Amino acid sequence: MRKSLRLTLLYMNIAIALPASLEGGSDQIGNFIVETSFFLIRTHLDHKFIIFTDKRPAVDPFYSNIETIFVKPVSKSALLKKIWWDIRLPALLKKVKADLFISFQDVCSARTSIPQFLFIRDIEKAKKAHVRKAQLLLVPNDWMKRNLIENYSVPEKNITIMYPAANKIFEPINEEEKATIKNKYSEGKEFFLFNSIFSRQQAFIDLLKSFSHFKKRQQSNFKLLLTAQVNSFFEKSLAGYKYRSDVKFNELTDEAEAALITASAYAVVLPFNTNENLIAALNTMRSGVPVIALKKSAINGVAKDAALYAETETTKEVGEKMIQVYTNESYRFKLIEKGKQVAATYTNEKAAEILWQSILKVLE
Repeated sequence: MRKSLRLTLLYMNIAIALPASLEGGSDQIGNFIVETSFFLIRTHLDHKFIIFTDKRPAVDPFYSNIETIFVKPVSKSALLKKIWWDIRLPALLKKVKADLFISFQDVCSARTSIPQFLFIRDIEKAKKAHVRKAQLLLVPNDWMKRNLIENYSVPEKNITIMYPAANKIFEPINEEEKATIKNKYSEGKEFFLFNSIFSRQQAFIDLLKSFSHFKKRQQSNFKLLLTAQVNSFFEKSLAGYKYRSDVKFNELTDEAEAALITASAYAVVLPFNTNENLIAALNTMRSGVPVIALKKSAINGVAKDAALYAETETTKEVGEKMIQVYTNESYRFKLIEKGKQVAATYTNEKAAEILWQSILKVLE
């Protein structure tokens, strides 16, 4: 029999499964989730939070309302995954007397009777059974919400958008600092930047084609910088590329340096539709740099007229927008000012409050 949702809210035990560690590359959406979760914990010391994580150390030890349960990374084996989510996890939730379970791993338990929230960051990984099981679905953008309503028949009242926030380490810098960064990374030249991740190999090829369109039309000395991990496919693709000397990879692990590079860019090009791109866009706008994106993207749902949009994914269309931001300086300045205003409206504090109000709404 399902546990009643009408709980005494004076004291709650809330269990949270933080995002699993990723192998290689940055996880901007994961970092946002962790930071927002801990802000929620700090602002609600009258409730207990049980954190499931595969990272050590997991949380700030100075908060007495946290219990950390370290779990080994879940195996890729379908059987072992099912054992964890449907046998071991329900037993642990019962042991800690959890009133609510929040999963940030695209998966929830099919065998527990307590209320569950499911944060979906990759809709292709979310199983329909889990979508139906969760009392509330949390999503990072309006595009995903519409997808769940139209393709999964989820009632709108069962979905809450928890918009990501820019990392506060990203901020504008002065011209002298920009010159130092450009001398270090782009031979002193202005540059376009791609500061996200490639979800597929063709995306890299398409970005190179867009840059080629820009270079052919403008004959400029602009560079294209990518804060992405170099692999054999990228190296092979660049070998025969006409403008290969103008493409620079910077595999950064220092977030402060990544913030300086972002703030030094002439514009950031994000012509794909991923959650990582949305946070990269917010980081960029907070840094005082214009963003080029797709009109049909999560970025458009957040930035509105504070970004420059290609109508389609065609490489020529994206290249034309690179030309537009290069040739129209006054328009570029307007994008910068609007972008900073947009970025300021999306914070971890606001996301944590949205999550807390969702908790109260479901459990009351």
